[in-house]
Amino acid sequence: MTSKSVWTADAAAGNLVRVLKQARESGPQEIQDETGVYVLKAVGKNSKDDVASSLLKLRPKQKP
Repeated sequence: MTSKSVWTADAAAGNLVRVLKQARESGPQEIQDETGVYVLKAVGKNSKDDVASSLLKLRPKQKP
């Protein structure tokens, strides 16, 4: 089976199980629609945040 990494939103919606499986087995999948490109990436249940996410959590909260 060939690995597709770029999907239209309609194709991804119609093939959600396949998109999820390929994200797990082949890496991130791009889903494109008229508003932009979205990347679906599978992460393990016990995966840790990347450095950028960790730093963002530690930043001072802005007042409204």
